[in-house]
This record gives sequence, C-alpha cells and structure tokens, in this order.
Amino acid sequence: MDNMSGLDLLPAHRALLERVVAYFRDDDRVVGMILGGSLARGIADFYSDIDLYIVTRDESFDALFDGRDAAALALGSPLFRFAVDPIPGGSRDYIVTYPGPVKLDLMYYRESEIVPALKWAGCVVLEDVSGLMDDVLVRSRDLAPYPPASEELLELDQWFWTICWYVFGKIMRGELWEALDGIHTIRSEALLPMLDWTAGRPHEGYRRLETKLDPGMAERLTGTLAPLEAEELYDALQATIALFCDLRGPLFEVRSLTFDPVPGEEIRNEMGRRWAARGA
Repeated sequence: MDNMSGLDLLPAHRALLERVVAYFRDDDRVVGMILGGSLARGIADFYSDIDLYIVTRDESFDALFDGRDAAALALGSPLFRFAVDPIPGGSRDYIVTYPGPVKLDLMYYRESEIVPALKWAGCVVLEDVSGLMDDVLVRSRDLAPYPPASEELLELDQWFWTICWYVFGKIMRGELWEALDGIHTIRSEALLPMLDWTAGRPHEGYRRLETKLDPGMAERLTGTLAPLEAEELYDALQATIALFCDLRGPLFEVRSLTFDPVPGEEIRNEMGRRWAARGA
C-alpha cells in the first residue's frame, strides 16, 4: 500500500485499511483481496469509502460471511453496521462505519465468481494466493461496456410511456409527491442508462454525472427536475418525454429497430388536451 497515491493524506482510511488487510490475510479461507473505488484510483478524499472485495474459497463463503460481525468488531468499534441484500454476480456486502467517520464496504465473493468485468478496471490487488486476481484484472482492462439488447430497448419504450401516463395522472389528481417520485424513477431507470448507452460508457447512475455531461445535455437533464408544484411537475414530465424521444432515435437506429410512434403521440396529445382543459 506504500505506493498508493494519496493514501498518506488520509490517515484514518489508511489505518483501517491496513487492519482489514492484516485481519483477512491471516485467514486461510481468503484467497484474494481487491481494493476498488476512489482509493484504488488515487482520487480519494475525506468522504471516500473503503471499497474492499474479499474473495473466499467457494466452500468457505457462507462461514466467512457469517463471521462478518466478529470481523467488524475485531477491526475497531463500529458506529453502524448492516448487511446488504445479495447483489447479482455473487457479491454479499457488509457495510461498516467506524469513528472518523470512515465507511468500509466489505464485498464478499466466491473465488469462482471472480471473472473479467468492467467493475475491475482501475482496481488494485492487495492479496492474491493463486494469481487469479491479477489475471482477471489484466483481462478486464480493455473490456467495453455491454450495449443494451434489442429486447431491452423495446421493453423500455413500452415501460416509459406507461409510467409517463401514470405520473401525469398523479399530477392531475394533486398527488404531487408520487408524481415527483415517478419522474425520478423515469430519470433513473430510462434517461440515465440511455445517456450512458449513447456515450458508450459504463452505466453508473448518478455517480459523478456532473463530469460526464456536456453543458447542453446537463441543462436538458436539469429540466426534468421540479419542485412540488403541479405546473413545474408537468413541465418536467414534458422535458423528460422530449429527452427520451431524442435519445431513443439514435439508439434504435444503430440497431435497425423500429417503433410505432402512434401510441406515444396519443399519450402526449391526451396529456396536452387534459392539461389545457383543467379547471375549465
């Protein structure tokens, strides 16, 4: 860890990371440790988490994860700790916050689940019993983001218009909190993935989104935000629809996909008619 950029400027992070590595290195069930996140990339600050992947022998996974609480207590005096529901790909996560505060994300993996993937880009191997960790990280360097399947795009189009009509109904009824939540869901589940697919980058949700968007696109995405007022929510919904349609065209075209524009236009027209007639 001596050659990791910036770690000396974060003494609490460094001390905790050293304790964690020493603890698991003494456990024969652990065959690898991989550091991820901003610490691995040398761009960490005081608010950064310690993202550490703990790789176990397959037959030892359950026992090691069951001992997570004992491990957390052995490493210090936790302020908070909780387990996360299983994540696709095999990971079981245990989140612990220590005084500082410093948040430690322990991500447990079976050895057989460590395969080349985009998430390993920029990571650093801290322990590698068999050489598997280094091999997987090397083979992960040049991986490209997985493009969406045609079926995924077609289903997204169907989902989008359905949710838009649902949100519009909430605005008209005055159920503004639910409308606000619905627009956020559309932005998170449709617009952000489409922006990443269009740019050919990995989908990371809102993570560092400020650095990924050009000013024009940032302004358009900002237009999908709204306070808890019906008029502003309606405008945000219309901005959401406009951005979706502009992103949909190129994504469908490159895959030679077609869509029927009539149902979507019917939804937009009915929204406009009912919005104009409200209060009449």
